[in-house]
Amino acid sequence: MLPNSYFKWLFIFLGLLLMTPLSSFAQAPDRLSLDGKWDIVFDPQNEGREANWMETKVFETLPNKRKIQVPLAWETIQQDYEGVAFYRVQFEVPKNWEGRVLRLTFEAVNYLSEVWLNDEVVGFHEGGFTPFEFRVDEMVNFGEKNVLILRVVGPLFLSDKEIDGMKALETPQWRGGITGGIWQSVSLEATGEAYVKDVFIEPNILTQSATFHIDIDHTGIEDGVSQISLDLFSQENKQKAVAQQYSTQRLHSGINSFSWEIPIPDVQLWSPSNPHLYLTQVQISQAGTLSDSWESRFGMREFTIQDKDYYLNGERIYLKAAFFEGLYPNGIASPDSEEMARKEIQLAKEAGFNMIRPWRRPPVPMWLDLADEMGVLVVGSPALECMQLPVSTPYLPMRVENELRNTILRDRNRACIVQWELFNELHRPVLKQMMRPMAMLARDLDPTRLILDESGGWAFGANMYLPYQYEPTKFNDIHNYPGPFINSQRYNGFLAIGMTPEEKEAKGWKGPTPGRNVVPKLMSYVSELGYGSLPDMTRNLEWFEKEGNSLTPAYRYHQKLHAGQKKILAQSGFTKLYPNIQQYYLDQQQIHGAANKRMIEAVRANPEVDGYCIHALAAGDWIMGAGLIDLWRSPKTYAYEGTKAANQPRIVSIRTHPRNIYAQEGGNLEILGINDLEAIPAELQIEIQNSKGEVVYQNTQKVNWNSGVSELYKDALETNTWNGTYTTHIKMLGQKGQIITQNTYPMDVFTEESLEFPSMEIALLGPKKRLKTYLEDQSISVSTFTKSTSNSTPVLVTGTLGDGPKDKRDFPQLFEFVRKGGTAVYIEGANQIIEQENSIFPFTADPHPAVGLWTCIPHLVHKHPVFNGLPSQGPMREIYENVWARKTLRGLAIESSQAVETVVGSMGFEWFSRDHKFHYSGPGSAWWGSDLAIFSMGEGTIIVSQLELLPHLGSDPVADKILANLLRFVKVPSR
Repeated sequence: MLPNSYFKWLFIFLGLLLMTPLSSFAQAPDRLSLDGKWDIVFDPQNEGREANWMETKVFETLPNKRKIQVPLAWETIQQDYEGVAFYRVQFEVPKNWEGRVLRLTFEAVNYLSEVWLNDEVVGFHEGGFTPFEFRVDEMVNFGEKNVLILRVVGPLFLSDKEIDGMKALETPQWRGGITGGIWQSVSLEATGEAYVKDVFIEPNILTQSATFHIDIDHTGIEDGVSQISLDLFSQENKQKAVAQQYSTQRLHSGINSFSWEIPIPDVQLWSPSNPHLYLTQVQISQAGTLSDSWESRFGMREFTIQDKDYYLNGERIYLKAAFFEGLYPNGIASPDSEEMARKEIQLAKEAGFNMIRPWRRPPVPMWLDLADEMGVLVVGSPALECMQLPVSTPYLPMRVENELRNTILRDRNRACIVQWELFNELHRPVLKQMMRPMAMLARDLDPTRLILDESGGWAFGANMYLPYQYEPTKFNDIHNYPGPFINSQRYNGFLAIGMTPEEKEAKGWKGPTPGRNVVPKLMSYVSELGYGSLPDMTRNLEWFEKEGNSLTPAYRYHQKLHAGQKKILAQSGFTKLYPNIQQYYLDQQQIHGAANKRMIEAVRANPEVDGYCIHALAAGDWIMGAGLIDLWRSPKTYAYEGTKAANQPRIVSIRTHPRNIYAQEGGNLEILGINDLEAIPAELQIEIQNSKGEVVYQNTQKVNWNSGVSELYKDALETNTWNGTYTTHIKMLGQKGQIITQNTYPMDVFTEESLEFPSMEIALLGPKKRLKTYLEDQSISVSTFTKSTSNSTPVLVTGTLGDGPKDKRDFPQLFEFVRKGGTAVYIEGANQIIEQENSIFPFTADPHPAVGLWTCIPHLVHKHPVFNGLPSQGPMREIYENVWARKTLRGLAIESSQAVETVVGSMGFEWFSRDHKFHYSGPGSAWWGSDLAIFSMGEGTIIVSQLELLPHLGSDPVADKILANLLRFVKVPSR
């Protein structure tokens, strides 16, 4: 009998043996990359299948073969190509791979793929953004040349073709580019007869363990014994495992599933500040030979909602996200380089963002690798468009499920992805009905993450499914684009999120609460927010000329947009404001940054809101202008810096009530503190300076700056001796005198003398009792326009739309009055299309929205008597926050040949080319409109204004000032 010590040392040896990774004893499975130069033949007539182009001997005879790099979107070599193409690559497979299981893997091919290998059918796949694979060991010639041929049907957007039963816009697609063909990597992998089919890693930070759900495909026809090992390494030391598991399993033919819960000693949690990753290696060995080895990284983290707040790893986190379309100058849907991808993620983090929301398609694996490593939270979403795309067909539900399933299966081990977003801004019944079953599918595939069923909550209001929960939590997911100026009403609107109507009424807030289907007292998140500005197109075009590809849409629409902006500046007469058009773009970026900064301050000042997503980090295509960085990943000056300032963990927001102050009435100064971190003692320094830099108000206070939102300071401002522009400067200093944060905000003060109206007579046409009362209070004589009104009496025209025929009867008399030398001022903006047969207006025009939303519509002001004492010779800024035109008159035309003088104009471009249905061709044409214009009619003058003056007379001195200037201007007999 053997001594007990023998068995003791035998068990120790076996234990050490089993704890050693199998890769130390056997060669790992082999992988052959098929990336590189392939042959491609475009098939615009879709004749290749019938003509057997998939046969090697036929393909060889085709005359139009070209070379293409794989991976690469095919529109990089064939401009805007939509249709079919055949691909071919030739390669050798090592002789010693014979007898092994070979799998041909495609990371993504857009959209339909038919595959042949050595003239043998391999298989078919539908879907353009997720991986798929085929087993091919029976088709391979070992030690010899192999020929792989694909027929790919790309997505149809603009074409009127029908291919394989598909028409334009019927398949799930991304709108930034066609992204046709084999646009991600291809490889061939050899394993033994048992290989790892899938591993789902389920971290649990409470138990400091991870559960590994392992699926092994045993391809043999008989049961077999395999040794399965799992080794877990920390990113600091990939040589020594921190945890291991070993088991001998009898595998039956087919899929074998089992789960291991493995404790992780001294666990490190993944977070943006500490993006710690673990490496998992699963190996299968049969009879001492390594059959397969699988590797993946993951992070130990938990992202959830508790008590209506987001929590990461048990600590509350306020989300500061950036919308991300993921369009690139040359790579289209793939970064031009790893350096470019790394730069944009780094810029996002440096700007204070902790989350990125990729737009309606899964990013390429390399980008997600960087997000894992660099530490940024990511929203996962399948390639499912919104805004009624893809168009409804009987195949839509199947395609939706396919994209959702494969997206989650591809990326559910990612540390960075913390939430799935299923839909966005739903309209159609078929998709509304799918919200619940798709949420359940997502939950079954991934129990660990938050699931948002619909961003925007357009259908029924949003639902959020917490980890491991099948019953949703109601949730306010809000999309809001307030425009360039966040006046008091807009600011209060953000503060009203979460309030009941009664609470709003108690505060006297009458403006709308942002969002659709928003329910008071629910957790709220503003998932789309922001303004826009064009990049510095002069520099962008230099980069495109130097490094770009003229076949790509972005190359062309940057040129088109730049040319269009130059054209409309010239047409509108504003070129003289911008002899250097670069300054025009920089001014837009200044407005963009100020708008983003102010709306972020307002959102963060509401303690009921738990985060926001700025639209967008980088932009292109139909959201051109929204980006904080341009397509070449350069920050857009103050658009980036202003947003960055508002994203910081500790900020102060300055409010003056009102922003524009009547000197004799005074105003109120309010300082709000927003602190995402712990409470600290601080010193608050306040200075108000006039335009000469002289201090007219100051105060210093010691404060205990608590976490969350707090009112740090409030005081009444005595302004009866002030006149002009003033700037409030705020600094928060730490105990050592260091600056924690600082901010500035302007205000303007108007004396009674500066708002004095001229002594004159005017006539009114239109029912405006309030205006009549207001003018009479200014000692202006007011009468009603009649045919006997003197030509020397200017006529203010109001109430011109929506009136019945009876109210229009005086307009022929008005036109005759003007032709004989009178002056008519259309003081109330038009909202409907003005046609020739319209008897109200002596011109034609199209009132067009001029808010800008996520792009940009600068409102430019010439120096003119109407704007005496107000900023001009550039774009409107915050001083005009109440009176700027929400609609502008495009195509303003008059019957005579007299020129139109545009005093205030809106410069814009179509956000998307409407004929192209939102997809990849970029913005549409540039346009401009008149906000305030002057033209002759016979011997007289017409002035038409779209400015919002009437609602703000008596409450905003800027409205008073413009009207006083306007009346003074029309009173002058010779202009």
